[in-house]
Amino acid sequence: MKKVIFPLILYVLPCCLLTAQNTTSSPASMFGLGELSTGDGGQYAGLGGIGISLRNDHFLNTANPAALTAIDSRRFVFDTGVMGAYKSYTQTGITNSSITGNLNNLAIGCKILPRWYGALFLAPVSSMGYAITLENEVAGTSGTTVSSLFEGSGGLSKIGFSNAYLFGKNLSVGVNLSYIGGTLTQSETQGSASIEESSFKHTYYADFGIQYTIPVNKEKKLILGATYGYSQDLKQDNSLSASSTSGGNTIEEDVANVRQALPQFVSAGISYHSSRWFGALEYKYLDWSRMQSSRSIIRYQNQHKVSIGGGYTAGNIYRKPVTLLLGAGISNSYVVIQKKEAQNYYISTGANFTLPAGNILSLGIKYNDQFNATAGMQREKGVSLFLNLSFWERTYRAKLK
Repeated sequence: MKKVIFPLILYVLPCCLLTAQNTTSSPASMFGLGELSTGDGGQYAGLGGIGISLRNDHFLNTANPAALTAIDSRRFVFDTGVMGAYKSYTQTGITNSSITGNLNNLAIGCKILPRWYGALFLAPVSSMGYAITLENEVAGTSGTTVSSLFEGSGGLSKIGFSNAYLFGKNLSVGVNLSYIGGTLTQSETQGSASIEESSFKHTYYADFGIQYTIPVNKEKKLILGATYGYSQDLKQDNSLSASSTSGGNTIEEDVANVRQALPQFVSAGISYHSSRWFGALEYKYLDWSRMQSSRSIIRYQNQHKVSIGGGYTAGNIYRKPVTLLLGAGISNSYVVIQKKEAQNYYISTGANFTLPAGNILSLGIKYNDQFNATAGMQREKGVSLFLNLSFWERTYRAKLK
């Protein structure tokens, strides 16, 4: 029992940090819900976030809750990861860079009853973090300028409970039940005057998954997976405060809501596995039609994401194997600025190392960039590093049938 309690304490203590830290410094994060988390991390960080059709007994895959039915019934499985990123932003010939880092994922799962599996998880949803200084000429003057500082911080996180049920030997269905919430703060400072708008957004949410395994022979199998999440409006508590250091006055008032929502999404994936290697292909569609913008130059569009990846297991596959990973993907942004948009792509690689007692240390690196960036658009590119540890503890009970 002590061996179980200690890892639980390690999980609980960092939870408050996850919602407090930013994972971006992109100026584009000022729009919408901020920069969205792509689900990177975990054992398959080297694949760039692929997971709809993947499953194994050490893998807490909340991307598709149906994958939980692969967990060994005699184990509690713990999963924790961190990330760091270096990013550069180029616009009109000027380049800025930033370094960010954060906890990336926390989860614990086990078999609850025969055929019923569950996991608790905590993960980021979006992040806002930027600081922009603009020099504007004062009207009616010649050469006189005033400096304006625009800043934003905060983000959304989710905490939830995954459930999965195994029908027969090959069909699994699952659901993620989660609470999503967080505060986004944006401010403008000009001289001695400043305006700050704060928005606490929150909602309850559910998304669903299914996986079906098709045995090809004793060592090979095909796995089909799909997920679905409905669109859900975010409840908002907005406030605005204006203050001046010269006059010492502060004005606070509530702000009318502009409709913001989590997107409806559907995704599908297929993976092929042998004793040494596997390959996976995924597609995801996100419908942002319920999002509204308070700025005329901003609109939201639906997203399409295509990802492909694979892995090869080197060494003895039964004793301390090493799995090498490689992935790539392409998508469009959900934010369109002044009718301009660019396509995003990534290339990723990594490795999973089996440690003593069957624990798994995962390392991943991902390069992301954009193409078709038109003149005047911001171009963002960067390198992200992921470190994840999956470990387990025996439940000290007979294996559930």
